[in-house]
Amino acid sequence: MSISQTNRACQFIGLLGLLIIIVYLAADHGLLSHVKPIPTVQMQSKSVVMRPRAYIITADCYSARFNATKQNVERAFPNFFEVVCFLAIPLNDSRILFPSSATLFRKWASNLLAFVELWTYEIPKHSAQNDLQWSFIFEDDVNFYDLSKVFLKNYISPLQEMMSHPDVHLKDGFFYLGICDPKYNNDTQTIVLKDTNNSVISKRNYGYCLHATAITAKRSRIFWGEIASYRPNANEKSLDYQLREFSMRSKSYFYTFGSNLHYPPGTGHFGVAFQDRGKFWSTVT
Repeated sequence: MSISQTNRACQFIGLLGLLIIIVYLAADHGLLSHVKPIPTVQMQSKSVVMRPRAYIITADCYSARFNATKQNVERAFPNFFEVVCFLAIPLNDSRILFPSSATLFRKWASNLLAFVELWTYEIPKHSAQNDLQWSFIFEDDVNFYDLSKVFLKNYISPLQEMMSHPDVHLKDGFFYLGICDPKYNNDTQTIVLKDTNNSVISKRNYGYCLHATAITAKRSRIFWGEIASYRPNANEKSLDYQLREFSMRSKSYFYTFGSNLHYPPGTGHFGVAFQDRGKFWSTVT
């Protein structure tokens, strides 16, 4: 067997394993509820006033990646979030059924499982009294668009405006703070955030990447079931690909907070948040 044939075989096995996990999770939501939760959450700050939780997914809560992301979040949104460290799912987790050689597929599955645990269990658990409460999820390579370029001291006021917009809060229950290679329809809806002197605009779109998102408890309970109901094909590898396909097939397009902001130059990153590839490599690809 040639090298190319061997590679294709490995890719097929990996994708098959990923599909098995997807069907396994989607077919029986009760099954996951019997899986012993991994003790992944460690509180990083205590708050008296209820603040939105900002989960940072990371392999190490004491790592440079986590600390840098936490500092970036707190600089862009000072004293706004309750920052929580959420440990990534280990690549040797028993729920990841790939052969040891298929490292890339194990990373995709690890990322998928982390989001499923957050959406399905962690966020609803801490939002039991308020279905419309927002939570935020950041991967540990996130930085934010230069505030001075939009003439703001921080992003809190426009974010609060975004969070309270009826279409976003009551209808969608989800939005991106950063997206990759967004696509728009001819009738794309736009929100011009007033507290930014029209310097920050948000549009409905679909695209790749899940490095910075916001979701309500109501949406988080059902989001994975919605995505998984649109059975992925061989080209939908990681979770962000699957969400993109779900948006296209269901015509459920979500807003990106700051969709007019493009940084770094020469990349496909749009929104207030971007993956800081100049400082940290991807742990998913």
